[in-house]
Amino acid sequence: MPITIHAYSSLENKEIEAQLERLYMTSPEFMSGLDAVEQLKEAIGDQTLLYTAEFNTKIIASIWCFRNIESAKVESKLQYIVVHPSNRGRGIAQRLISEVCRMERLDNKATIFIPGCSAIHKILQRLD
Repeated sequence: MPITIHAYSSLENKEIEAQLERLYMTSPEFMSGLDAVEQLKEAIGDQTLLYTAEFNTKIIASIWCFRNIESAKVESKLQYIVVHPSNRGRGIAQRLISEVCRMERLDNKATIFIPGCSAIHKILQRLD
């Protein structure tokens, strides 16, 4: 399944917001998809990016990346990963995290990746 990874530093596209709201409705970490999108809108910017995995222009997975560029080593905390239920079990999360790490190393010179949950931790361990 060919996917493309996109990084967003703002949420200005209503269609992307709607897709994210539907996607995060399936996540137990938020009260609702709308709650997730509202929290993302408050956090997103230079220090916080949203990465999405897309298939045929539809967002099928996403993860938030909180950057700490003020420490001696650049850290990127990866949190709030969600994969659409119909795409789970296909390696989408691993491919998304792998590409996010690659992009963060190139763009931000990230040297440390901090997992925001055990699922992300397991994937990061496999990538080392």
